[in-house]
Amino acid sequence: MKLSTKTLVGLVGLGLLAAAAAIGGCSGGGGEASPGNSGSGSGSGSGGSGGSGETSGSGFGNGGEFDVGSGTGDKDGGLNEDTACIATRLQADYQQRPADIIFIIDNSGSMTDEINSVQRNINQNFASIIAASKIDYRVIMLSKHGSSDVEQSVCIEAPLGSGSCSPVPQNPNTNPPHFYQYSLEIGSLDSLCLAIDTLNGAIPPKGEATSPGWSQWLRTDSLKVFVEITDDGVNCTTRSLGADKAVFEEGADITLFDIDDDEPANKNVAGGTKSAEAFDAALTAVAPELFGSKDARNYKFFSFVGIKENTPPTAPWPPEAPATWEQCRPDSVDPGTTYQVLSVMTGGLRYPIQQHATYDAVFQAIADSVISGAKLSCEIEVPKAPDGHSIDLKTVQIEFTPSNGGQKQTFAQVKSLEECAGASSSFYIEEGIIKLCEDTCAMAAQDNTAGMELLYGCSVNPN
Repeated sequence: MKLSTKTLVGLVGLGLLAAAAAIGGCSGGGGEASPGNSGSGSGSGSGGSGGSGETSGSGFGNGGEFDVGSGTGDKDGGLNEDTACIATRLQADYQQRPADIIFIIDNSGSMTDEINSVQRNINQNFASIIAASKIDYRVIMLSKHGSSDVEQSVCIEAPLGSGSCSPVPQNPNTNPPHFYQYSLEIGSLDSLCLAIDTLNGAIPPKGEATSPGWSQWLRTDSLKVFVEITDDGVNCTTRSLGADKAVFEEGADITLFDIDDDEPANKNVAGGTKSAEAFDAALTAVAPELFGSKDARNYKFFSFVGIKENTPPTAPWPPEAPATWEQCRPDSVDPGTTYQVLSVMTGGLRYPIQQHATYDAVFQAIADSVISGAKLSCEIEVPKAPDGHSIDLKTVQIEFTPSNGGQKQTFAQVKSLEECAGASSSFYIEEGIIKLCEDTCAMAAQDNTAGMELLYGCSVNPN
């Protein structure tokens, strides 16, 4: 970040593209998406330092000279452009993070149409869009390799895969560095448990005795995106967590279920919420370097499940809409409340699984979200103080002005990441980096042309 004694540069914005799609309702068919009902995912990670820009002297000093403000604040105790030692606006310097997209596809007997739609659209309407964005991406497929029509299995052909699927080859069309398939049979109810158990190879892929797991293909600096495709719910137990008590705090495997077996008639989202929280805790405990933590997740979860259509039926369910038990009938087996809650928790979107004809638009929407999420940066380097001065970090102030003319907000400084929980419109400073809290980052990212000004107070260094 280039700064002089007092700097004011233009803001381009913290951008996160809206991930809207034209999709159909439970009864099938497509249509145009309604922007007002489209959802966008909120990123949970950060990607490099932002805040670069060119110095401008307009509006400050006399005769082209820059003034050093007192940094003592205005009459209300805060800083403004005249009293701040340094005032900056950010030119967003997006560092495009790599993106690792993990597809988890149910191989049960009812999934033939859904698998065929995935195979038709994953090249043209997903991988090609991400590739055109120049993002360094990988697609990792957790699903049994084979013929979709004969055994409800998945074969990905070129260009994403390494070759043809006519006939289906014996082994997956793995195609480094962009496509990898971990071949194992995903049942109706066990996809999340298998995702945990195969991460580090506790369960190897079909035909292999041992494996380091699909974590070998993940990058630590990448945005992780799960895409779950199933018409059922969750009822399974992991096999690998109990093997290493140091990994998971309970030191035991976890059981996930949407419906309590003791009360099967009690159909609500409580079981799915508990199950989603358990999966999130296990995933972030097993590999925090990959998936982050509860307070700063580095993954998003998209769900193709048996959920009822939104209103209008062409709109996906956005993260702010709560999980629901209402489902597409009679096609779906279960509304997948565990998957829904994971989407809500991580800022992903939800779609009715039965809309095979509109998977093209859905895949385009997910691709757009991956692209924008990989560009998100909510970290700003603290500038160098003017000669003879030191920046007083306690005085740092961030003013956020919505692009729609809404009221300016002042973000509050908290002491640490831990204090972000429950704090709205806030940030913290760590090792010379200003970091927006997760919820604040998500809010700012949704306004592509908002203004954000950073004000710093200074103290005079003793001789």
